[in-house]
Amino acid sequence: MEPELGKVKGARSEVEKLLIFGAWLSKKVREKGAKPPIVVGGSAVEIYSFGHYTSGDVDLVGTREAVKDVLLSSGYFREEGRLFVSDELELFVEVPDDSPAGSYEKVRVIKVPEIEGEVYVIGIEDLIVDRLCACVFRKSRDDCAWAEYLIRKYRNEIDLSYLRERAEEEKVSRMLEAILSKREGRNVRRRRSRHEP
Repeated sequence: MEPELGKVKGARSEVEKLLIFGAWLSKKVREKGAKPPIVVGGSAVEIYSFGHYTSGDVDLVGTREAVKDVLLSSGYFREEGRLFVSDELELFVEVPDDSPAGSYEKVRVIKVPEIEGEVYVIGIEDLIVDRLCACVFRKSRDDCAWAEYLIRKYRNEIDLSYLRERAEEEKVSRMLEAILSKREGRNVRRRRSRHEP
């Protein structure tokens, strides 16, 4: 096993595992001349919440063929429908799209010193809008709570005008404004979620 994949297997937490795996994959995909994939969806919530949310899989957007080539040629993954599965690493990887909803400008780069790599994660504003969409259109109470959690936790870092613009585009601005207008300091219950649909 590659030493870096060994570090994935030996990770002390699900978030550390996700970050090391993401950095390894980014490095390998880049070597193939493709853009590194971006962590989105539940996996991004897991990173931004420091593991208080658990996704159960790795949600990515990027060049599926490059990701597929890297994963299958590693010898640790097999393709099962839309997923790439590794029993040994206990990972389920999905690449549903080739680009993130929202802005590349807002994508965050997280350094992963364990393997001297980087992981790319959807911007916090676009992630909040993603959760708000699930909240409003799928009537997911968990996602309502996570949108609120992310807004409270990252309030001082959020580009509020961009967040409002994206919420307007996705027709979730009423829910966003309801959360923003709540009294500051109110605790959001942390909810733990299993595998996202």
